Amino acid sequence: MEYQNFLETIRDSVQKKAGGCCNVRLASVLKNNRNCVDTITILNGNSNVAPAICLDPYYRQYQRGFSIDELAEQIVEFHRCHAKDERYDLSFYTDFEQVRKRVVCRLVNYAKNRELLGQVPHRKFLDLAVVYYYKMDDDTFGDAGILVKNDHMEMWDADFEELNDAAMSNTARLMPYACIYIADVLRDMMGIQIEESCTDQIPMYVLTNAEKSFGAAVILYPTVLEAVAERLKSDFFILPSSVHECMIVPVMEDFKPKELRKIVCEINEECVAEEEILGDSVYRYFREEKRLAAVASEAA
Repeated sequence: MEYQNFLETIRDSVQKKAGGCCNVRLASVLKNNRNCVDTITILNGNSNVAPAICLDPYYRQYQRGFSIDELAEQIVEFHRCHAKDERYDLSFYTDFEQVRKRVVCRLVNYAKNRELLGQVPHRKFLDLAVVYYYKMDDDTFGDAGILVKNDHMEMWDADFEELNDAAMSNTARLMPYACIYIADVLRDMMGIQIEESCTDQIPMYVLTNAEKSFGAAVILYPTVLEAVAERLKSDFFILPSSVHECMIVPVMEDFKPKELRKIVCEINEECVAEEEILGDSVYRYFREEKRLAAVASEAA
């Protein structure tokens, strides 16, 4: 069965299993780095919010021999486990004054997101772009956010400077930065204990936020890069390991920007999901000038 036929067929099957009181919808969502994801949602009679379930993994299962009936049952069960049978008052989102205090910044790759950037307010930052989200304040939604679009700006009758100023202030307040020694990260994530003598030879850090979610945006925070330079007592390179964090490497004779870029490219190709890639460039923070610049990029 072709993919488009699969989408229609799985929707009909999910609708039958969910029952007539539910509204089953397909949607195509434009994600980070040109990724367009097909999703299915099941809205119960009393609910106006439901998880958007990505259909690509289910299509791969179908190709491996799973039946439509089996997959529809999986989708309905996932919905039952994660959906909340209640209504949320979303009327606040029509008023910028109610949204203002929880608008935050995220960083994305500029070149890979031109289509998305045509739909949202943004500003260029080096070869990246700053976009804006409303950070949900309900634990039900985890770290979810609502992407601010041009349509929302028109609805709010808000200007870009208002949005950017609020977001810059809120992001640092709601998600304070964290600069973590790489040895501590490896120990916590993988249970790997690294001898201090080894880490002294590779003085690397991870720069992220307290939530470790979309933490690469901390390089936008006022004074953060200055604080890192003061801690290291040197200039340093920034390697964008994903949208969630950056690697910090002090400028040393052994570390060449082009070689570091090769490392970033390899990590992006082998270890990072496409929609979580921030970019392949390497940046340098010049301590004396308090300036950040790209020193190794595809254009270089």
